[in-house]
Amino acid sequence: HYLLRVQGMSMKDAGILDGDLVAVHRTPEVRSRQIIVARLDDEVTVKRYRQNGSLVSLLPENKDFEPIEVDLKHQSLVIEGVVVGVIRDGLPLH
Repeated sequence: HYLLRVQGMSMKDAGILDGDLVAVHRTPEVRSRQIIVARLDDEVTVKRYRQNGSLVSLLPENKDFEPIEVDLKHQSLVIEGVVVGVIRDGLPLH
């Protein structure tokens, strides 16, 4: 496990806000609908995961943001792990 500080509000409707720490369980094995940490090029993102064949959608939980679509045939995506908890102001939320 490790902690990652969230930047931005793309996951606010899932209760993950700018400045929160998320607890991440390191694993490459993820299932659809899990909230994950992924590395795309040089950028790390926290999003909800959905896969259909070689197409992966990284879905925000905020209607002001667009999904990130990745075709694994043409682009590499590294799954860092699954979000297992949120810490805000030093207190665990879930």
